[in-house]
Amino acid sequence: MLLEQAPRSNELLDRVGRIKRTMVGHTRDLLEGHPEVRVADTATAARLVIATVELGVHDLLAEPDPIDAKRLEDEMVAMLTRYVTG
Repeated sequence: MLLEQAPRSNELLDRVGRIKRTMVGHTRDLLEGHPEVRVADTATAARLVIATVELGVHDLLAEPDPIDAKRLEDEMVAMLTRYVTG
């Protein structure tokens, strides 16, 4: 079950929103601080990176036949590195 499908309070939604905005901000700062990053829009890239990790981890580790966590990490790092530096 995704967070969006679960019963939740407005307080929880606000907290999750703040945490997500903080993660996106830190990711954007990280992208902007590395000269090898080639994406033109770091704000959108940061949101895309966070969403990719969240959705990929949830989908691929929470399924009945999950991917090995280390293999998922290695492949996701390789994929996202190519995206931001390509």
